[in-house]
Amino acid sequence: MTPEEQKRNRLLARILPGMAITVIYFIFISGILSEKMTKAEDAYTNLMRKGISPASVPSVIKQQDQTRTQISTLEKQHAEFKQKLKELAGFLSNTTPSNESSTLLSSILLTHHIRVKNEQREVFLEANLSPALKEVWQWLKPESKEGKTTDIFVQHLSLTASYQNMYLALATIAQGELKAIPVSFTMSESNEASAISEDLDWELLLWM
Repeated sequence: MTPEEQKRNRLLARILPGMAITVIYFIFISGILSEKMTKAEDAYTNLMRKGISPASVPSVIKQQDQTRTQISTLEKQHAEFKQKLKELAGFLSNTTPSNESSTLLSSILLTHHIRVKNEQREVFLEANLSPALKEVWQWLKPESKEGKTTDIFVQHLSLTASYQNMYLALATIAQGELKAIPVSFTMSESNEASAISEDLDWELLLWM
């Protein structure tokens, strides 16, 4: 890769983080507390088996009550967060993009003079998602039936455009109006004889 291409990639990388979803959630904390709850209950059961009265072990009972309260609070926060995430990125579980998203994407590409050489809907492997998107998908993917995996569908776009026009198009997508998240993005020199000298080839996979 030439120094100029490296510079271009660095510039593009500045706006790409704004196009992804970051996730903060309580499942690990809840898991830890659930483990504490289990240990407290086990200790209580063992004491009962030894014939020790519950009244003689108030600390165990108090620990159980406190842990139950913490788990209840976290479960409520968990449900609230999941609902907010669905409102924000629930479109990721769709098998086909909405007409609104498809129309908006076409408008963005047309506005910035980006030529679509090829566009197709295809399956994207969960293993190839970034760590942040894997976490999002774990929350959003529908429950599988009969052991079948739930497929992720992306829009695979082969494009031709200048660096500046592609940068402007990505900046528009990053503003958030288009319900789509990029999962893969590459650039290469154009091999088409008819291409303008400033044109480059782009491969963009949008989860939408």
